Amino acid sequence: MKTMKKLILGILCICLLFPGTNLSAHSGRTDGSGGHHDNKNASGLGSYHYHCGGHPAHLHENGICPYSSAAAKPAAKKQSRFYKTSMVKKVQNKLNRLGFKCGKADGSYGSKTKSAIRKFQKKKGMTINGKINKTLLKKLNID
Repeated sequence: MKTMKKLILGILCICLLFPGTNLSAHSGRTDGSGGHHDNKNASGLGSYHYHCGGHPAHLHENGICPYSSAAAKPAAKKQSRFYKTSMVKKVQNKLNRLGFKCGKADGSYGSKTKSAIRKFQKKKGMTINGKINKTLLKKLNID
C-alpha cells in the first residue's frame, strides 16, 4: 500500500515538474484556431484536427466548429434571382420611367415597389400579385 502511494505521488510530482507533458492520446500543441497536426493519425480524424474549448478531437466541417453557436444556426435560405438587389433596381428603374412611381431605385423590394408592380400588372391585364417573376420581367422587357 505504501509503495502504491509513493508511485502515485511520484507520477503527480513529475506532472507538476513538467507541465508540458501531455497525458492525452497524442501529443502536440494547438494553434490559434484550436487545431493541430496529428501526423500519426492517433485520433483517427486525419492529419489535422481541433480541440476547441476543451472538447474532444473533432473536425470543422465547412470551417465551422460543431461545438460553436454558429453551428446551431440554420443555413440561410437561398434568395431568388428575382429579388436580388440588382434585379429589383432594374425593375424599379423601368417602372419609374413608365410612370409607375416606386421611389428611389435602391434595390429594396418594399411596399412602394410592390404597389407599383401591382398597378403595372393591373394596367397590362396580368395576374395582380405584386411579385417579380418571369412574366413581369418579360412585360417590362428586362432580361
